[in-house]
Amino acid sequence: MNWSDVLGAGALVPLLTAALRLAMPIVLAAAGACLAERSGVLNLGIEGQMMMGAVAAFVTSYYSGSPLLGAAIGAAAGVAVAAVVGAATITMGIDQIITGISVVILGSGLASFLYLQTFGISGTPPRTQGTGPIEIPVLSDLPLLGPVLFSQSPLVYLSIAIVVALWWVLGRTAFGLSVRAAGENPDAADSVGVSVPGARWAALLVSGATAGLAGALVVDGLGFFQDGITGGRGWVALGVVILARWNPLGAMAGGFMFGLVDAFQLRVQSASGGQATVVPYELFQALPYAVTLIAVVVTTVRFRRSNAPTALGTPFVPAK
Repeated sequence: MNWSDVLGAGALVPLLTAALRLAMPIVLAAAGACLAERSGVLNLGIEGQMMMGAVAAFVTSYYSGSPLLGAAIGAAAGVAVAAVVGAATITMGIDQIITGISVVILGSGLASFLYLQTFGISGTPPRTQGTGPIEIPVLSDLPLLGPVLFSQSPLVYLSIAIVVALWWVLGRTAFGLSVRAAGENPDAADSVGVSVPGARWAALLVSGATAGLAGALVVDGLGFFQDGITGGRGWVALGVVILARWNPLGAMAGGFMFGLVDAFQLRVQSASGGQATVVPYELFQALPYAVTLIAVVVTTVRFRRSNAPTALGTPFVPAK
């Protein structure tokens, strides 16, 4: 294998560009999960919400010809699945872990069912045309950073804007203060007039929207849908939340780490012969997940004091 094809000067820009594109679904889902968890809701159903967002985005994009409309419908599908989580955990007080795992199974199975009902089983799977890269004048001409940051698809730009907006809302607004209070001390928040269920519902629905849009991002990059297309990225997003210390902006670093390793393993796999290589290609595919797991473990050990909200996963029962 020629390592210059992977890490050479000519390969650096394509590597970083692919890394950002691969990272954004995880960054977006993790940023939304940060908001939900800061309100006290453990949204373990992100993988199911991403799968539903992916299938809704694909079907809409295929029949409308508009990937942007597909992304909007994908986000709405994520909200619908998140509403199921909210009804179970916030309204009825059902265990959040059991609910989350059940929603992952439900969302993944329902996505496959809807796809088969729409397209059936055919030899050649249908494909869609995703959003192409849009170069931002002047900025895209900058050395190195230009083609990496300013020659991306509109959905990547939108995702970055959403992540920054979530960080600002959570830390700089009255709504963000209500969300943080609901996750840290819901009884005290309730005593000063904060609607704890309302704050948790709002945060959870936003998390569902970002997860659904993250699923649409996966489809937009690949141009097709298949079972398990999100590849466990919803679970990775939950790990990135820990790496980010429950800060939406911090999710950028954790998600980019996964995207960079994923882009790297794809290039190594391609340069070494793809599936025909002597090393099992499954080892290459497992590399980003292994690195993320190690990073989560190291972060947990390094910061022994967790930044997790005090009331995370605890149902709120108002005082009578």
